[in-house]
Amino acid sequence: MVGGMSPPRRTLSMGSGGAMGRRAASAGVMGDSPKRGLSRSMTMGGERTVKRLRLSRALTVPESTTVLEVCRRMAARRADAALLTDSNALLCGILTDKDIATRVIARELKIDETPRRSA
Repeated sequence: MVGGMSPPRRTLSMGSGGAMGRRAASAGVMGDSPKRGLSRSMTMGGERTVKRLRLSRALTVPESTTVLEVCRRMAARRADAALLTDSNALLCGILTDKDIATRVIARELKIDETPRRSA
């Protein structure tokens, strides 16, 4: 903390709004009125809480899925992240576009052969 201010918190965007849409949403400028334009899952500060996420709309994949297949599904859904499930269909992790860039591509792993749990 510097000067009594806390650092900004990172939020999860599962939608397809793109960078411009996310900036507008976080600034509270969606629609004519800030209140009218906010989705129910957004707080007045423009952040989403895990409690408010609609998991039925989230991209979920088994943890054994290859990184290549997860990338294809994320691209098709225009998602920034995929929720990972174990063999009992319980949430066990998350794979983000940043994870793919820093933990797979930067290490030159073969994405068509790398299971998600190894990334």
